[in-house]
Amino acid sequence: MSWKNNMTRFKLYENVFIETNILPPKYDGVIIILYPPELNVEPPRHIKSFINNLKELDKHVMKTPTVWNCDYVSGGRLILAPTGKITRYHDARVLYEAAKKGMKRALDAGVRKPLMVVQQTDHFPDGQLVAILGALEVLYTPLHAKIAGKNKADFIGFHAEEKLEEHFERIVRNAIALELSRIVTRDISAGDPEEMSPAKIVDYIRREFDGDRNCIDINVIEDEEVIATEYPLLAAVNRAANAVDRHKARIVELTYKPSNIYRITETLMLVGKGVSYDTGGADIKISGKMAGMSRDKCGAAAVAGFLKACAILKPPHLKVIGVLCLCRNSVGSESYVADELLMSKSGKTVRVTNTDAEGRLAMADALFDMTERASRELNPHIYTIATLTGHARVSYGANSAAMDNHSARATSHASKLQFSGSRIAEGVEVSVVRPEDLDNNAGVADGDDMVQVNMKQTVRHHQLAAGFLIKIAGLDDKNVKYTHLDIAGACGSVDMTPTAVPVLTLCHAHKVIV
Repeated sequence: MSWKNNMTRFKLYENVFIETNILPPKYDGVIIILYPPELNVEPPRHIKSFINNLKELDKHVMKTPTVWNCDYVSGGRLILAPTGKITRYHDARVLYEAAKKGMKRALDAGVRKPLMVVQQTDHFPDGQLVAILGALEVLYTPLHAKIAGKNKADFIGFHAEEKLEEHFERIVRNAIALELSRIVTRDISAGDPEEMSPAKIVDYIRREFDGDRNCIDINVIEDEEVIATEYPLLAAVNRAANAVDRHKARIVELTYKPSNIYRITETLMLVGKGVSYDTGGADIKISGKMAGMSRDKCGAAAVAGFLKACAILKPPHLKVIGVLCLCRNSVGSESYVADELLMSKSGKTVRVTNTDAEGRLAMADALFDMTERASRELNPHIYTIATLTGHARVSYGANSAAMDNHSARATSHASKLQFSGSRIAEGVEVSVVRPEDLDNNAGVADGDDMVQVNMKQTVRHHQLAAGFLIKIAGLDDKNVKYTHLDIAGACGSVDMTPTAVPVLTLCHAHKVIV
């Protein structure tokens, strides 16, 4: 079976349906999210009394997902998915998690044709969209399983009220578009080091965007000499991998343009770290810390996912340039090593201090290129997206760290991302780049302009990495908006489904969602 003929290729009225009642015969189970009483969100009238009786029978139904025999719903199975207590500290993620747990419980019960009830509440303005996205995430199937034709469900339905409203249909269409975009991100992120080597990622991108050529341009640079000249820091990282063709570095540039370029009001320029596998290089990872390093490409994967969202939803006001910096940090006789002095495309020399800090080098030349090109674009905003530091995970857990340069901070952009994340169920923390984060990247020996990472520093490592990127690209004194997103803690560990962050946040913040 072709991977395209899979349940995860969601399409409205083909395998995703909108229902106006909860008794259509084609479903084999109904999932309903239970809100705490103080939010005054009543269940559908057909099952209100039934659910209220269950609450009296067993208080536990408001704490954990449960399955009940119920003649009043399609399939005779009712899955109750409680949010639990919702405090003033909760954001939309509490609803997202309830929808996920409800869908997982339904699948565990053997449901293959679920119908989910998604009611609106003023407490969560984007609540219906968030709940649908939570449910769809559970249905994600890894690429190797898709190719084998394995599906978790046959189809899915959503019910909001007893009449079809254009507003709800638009929400479902948005959810499908966003989930298709996140599937692109997850496929690249979750692929093992061979399934998604740099060469295989290029193949996947070409295949995935084949139907979007009316609005997406694809440019791939794979010539070793061109990469060595135009992206010398990336070339150094990839040096030990060049003996294997599928592991050689690639630069993929995706450009989205709306049909009417005169409506463009903003240009987004995204650079994503795409290290298909990170051994640590000559500073090789030890004590089992190499496991999971196939997820070091989540930044590039997110860039591809965001471009896919633009291709589907076609925002008329945006031009988007996305660059995927694909490489592999291997170890061998050709490894780049500490003490090497590298010349960047920007003309700054960089002293290597730790080959396991390869991500900033992988993106640096592409970021400099975006900075130079920004002067020719309308209202540009540059991003880097990367699983860059363990320090970001230690600092913020499963949340992304957002850091603005001076120009972006003048518009409080990181705070806007944080707000969008809270609305769309992705955690974003605002982190501030301070003067010392720039200064601590300065060279320490004759001939050094910069050090790759100041190994004497024991604190502020994710801010230090942002400072390196700002300095190497010249974004410390240019009036170009730039935001660095460190998603190391937010992207999801190798034993879980990739979260596809920050695709939803970017789509919300930049009004890609229609």
